[in-house]
Amino acid sequence: MMQNLFKTICLFLIAAMAFSQDCPAQVKKKKAHLSVRDSLREKVLKRDSVIRSFKNVDGSVNILLGKIEDYTTSYVETNSDLARGFDTLEISQELPTLEQRMALMRNAIDRSSTLGNLITIRDIIDHLKDQMNSWEDRVTIYNNQLDGIRAKVSDFKSDTVLRNAPADSSLRAKTIAQVEDLDAKWKSLDSAAQKSMIRVGLLENRVSALSILLIDLDDRIDLKIHEFTLKALTNEYGFIWNPHKSKTPNDLGTAVTKTSRLVYILYAYFIVSKSNYVAHVVNLLILVAFFAWIYSSRRKITRLNTGHEGVFEQTNYIVKYPYLSTLTVFSIIAPYLYDHATQAFTHTMFLIMMASIGVLIKHNWPKPLYKFYKVLFIAAVFFCISSLMVIVTYLDRVILLVVSGVVIYYSSQFLKQLKKDGAGYPPYMVLISKLFIGLQAFSVLLNICGRFSLAKIISVSATLNLCLGMGFYLLLQILMESLFLQLEGNKKAGNSLTSFLDFKELQKKSKGFLVKIIGILWLVALAKNLAIDDFIYDQANDFLNSPHQVSSTAFTFRSILVFVAVIWVSGLVARVISYFYDFAGQQTKLTPQAKKTRSSILLIRLTVFVVGFFVAITAAGIPMDRVTIIIGALGVGIGFGLQNIVNNLVSGVILAFEKPVQVGDIIEVSGKSGTITEIGIRSSKIECGDGSELIIPNGDLISQHVVNWTLSNNNRRVELVIRVAYGSDVAKVQKVLNSVVQGHPDIMKTPSPSVYLNTFSDSAIEFKALFWAEDITKWQSLKSSVMLEIYIEFEKEGIEIPKGQKEIQVNFPGGLGSPVAPPNQAGGEAGLPAGR
Repeated sequence: MMQNLFKTICLFLIAAMAFSQDCPAQVKKKKAHLSVRDSLREKVLKRDSVIRSFKNVDGSVNILLGKIEDYTTSYVETNSDLARGFDTLEISQELPTLEQRMALMRNAIDRSSTLGNLITIRDIIDHLKDQMNSWEDRVTIYNNQLDGIRAKVSDFKSDTVLRNAPADSSLRAKTIAQVEDLDAKWKSLDSAAQKSMIRVGLLENRVSALSILLIDLDDRIDLKIHEFTLKALTNEYGFIWNPHKSKTPNDLGTAVTKTSRLVYILYAYFIVSKSNYVAHVVNLLILVAFFAWIYSSRRKITRLNTGHEGVFEQTNYIVKYPYLSTLTVFSIIAPYLYDHATQAFTHTMFLIMMASIGVLIKHNWPKPLYKFYKVLFIAAVFFCISSLMVIVTYLDRVILLVVSGVVIYYSSQFLKQLKKDGAGYPPYMVLISKLFIGLQAFSVLLNICGRFSLAKIISVSATLNLCLGMGFYLLLQILMESLFLQLEGNKKAGNSLTSFLDFKELQKKSKGFLVKIIGILWLVALAKNLAIDDFIYDQANDFLNSPHQVSSTAFTFRSILVFVAVIWVSGLVARVISYFYDFAGQQTKLTPQAKKTRSSILLIRLTVFVVGFFVAITAAGIPMDRVTIIIGALGVGIGFGLQNIVNNLVSGVILAFEKPVQVGDIIEVSGKSGTITEIGIRSSKIECGDGSELIIPNGDLISQHVVNWTLSNNNRRVELVIRVAYGSDVAKVQKVLNSVVQGHPDIMKTPSPSVYLNTFSDSAIEFKALFWAEDITKWQSLKSSVMLEIYIEFEKEGIEIPKGQKEIQVNFPGGLGSPVAPPNQAGGEAGLPAGR
């Protein structure tokens, strides 16, 4: 009975626990959170149950209900898009400021009479035209969106299905109410769309008006530049000795006032223009980053190198003048980072560069060159101010004439000093000085004859570009010194890749590239100073983008140039990777197995070349079917005469994957032996022991018998044959040899060295000693050391080494006499014929 009671209590508890919890079927499902659009769509789909009940009764009712549902959904989506509005705030806020600038630009064009200012204003206008085009594109997109909304409204108004009411009275009342509600919504949407169209349309009209004004200003500038070009070749200002008949005004104060006002306007626009914000930030980053670079290198060398004074003495600029060196680099590079840098900003950076390099070169350049530099600096200040003048005055002509004359005099004195002693000067200074004197003399002649505009362009360009050339020369020295400090600082750390690089080797490889880049930048500056950069750009652009037809193939020189440039960059990247990877591997003390991993550089180079090839094809816009034709033509060429080249290329790929020989291996092939220093795509390079380098096609390394001494390890067995005279104590000899080879510290203990009695020759007893050298590159020195030790031990133990025996034959005339042989010498060899 107790058991039944216990069972009853257990069943009761289980039932209570079951009823105390919610059953899964009774749990109310939580409704998922829906967006506004999804909730409206759900309401539309769950419309009145009466309408849903009729939906399967009448086909016309189904069409009407479907239309109501579609238009309701379309209204919700369209109204949501329209409610977000159109982002015209930026355009509306900047248009008034831009309209004021246009008025200032028009006045500046009318007042300016110098080519430099006209070109600067045209550059600004070109930039503003780009901004206008982007605004016009945005407004056009907004108009297209509004046109789409109006089209939807028109479709709703013209739909006749909504005008057909159902026959059922209860259903008719409900559908009419829904159609009227929907009609009110679409009317409000149409009204809002019309207001937006009016606002966007007015904005579009203002943008279009500014675009037309910009085009008009651009045409006016082109006309003035054309007039300026024609006048520059004529006697526009009269001869300088006749100031009363000269066409130039004498009011220098008015010219300075107008120039200052125009320069201020252009400078202010240049600083606050949003298009220049990125360049401002990049220039600031260059200034900070370069100073941080040289400062960290100096600090690292000072902290890790006790003899840092010797390192610092090898530099002339960045250690003594870190701030001025940084300022020099910044002032030279800054103008090139702007798309439309004003002439005033360019001249400001130029004068900052001249002032900073003046201090840098004071104690580092020859005194005559520094004296010549000071004259150029003073002349450059006058020339920069003169090039900014918006009005040409007679006093301006006189000042330019006097400054040019002074510059010619001091340049001639400097040229005489340069011819006497040209040591320590930058290269080509004699030629540069002669060319500079010639240009200044030509400018003086033009100024006297009334062609002042052309004279100013020549004198300003010659002076500014000569000074800029000095700045670029100093920039190269500063960059090389910065790289030198970087490498010296990392050498003490010993962990980074750059710590193993040789500065002289890296300087030789990088200096040529930097000189080319600097040369291009100098030519760009020359073109800007001569005001022909736009002309050169337009001509080059037309030449590169003009299509050409060869048979059925169309191409442009731009695509060819891009293809060649990308391939060249790929090769340059491959060489740089190869240099850094191989050089670091050669300088570090790696195990032989670790050194062999440097052979994988061939795979990296192949990958770079393949990726570069396809990138070049894509960048040049070459269709892949043309590439297929080229590959087919290449296959025909392979069949006729390129078998060996392709064989070597394929063999290079096989070497890269199979690795029968690797970089660092010591091999013998074609009767030559040496160390593999490079495995290229077509050929490999072997450095022989005599200092020569052997270039072997990769096909020979695959097809010929190659002896690889270091395929699995870097050990080598050395074999010595030792000969002793007959009568020597054989056991004693063997004991001495064993003691030498087993006691030598450089001989490997495993495998252990061994000594054998080899053979009995005609004149000596031969022993053979076998031992292993751990490093194959030192086996010759190890062999020499062991032989020297054996000789010393033999001398101590009185063991005799046999000497060679010579046989002398004497021939008498008429057959008299007989051969006379000397008696056998101890340890000599018998049976060796003597030379006659």
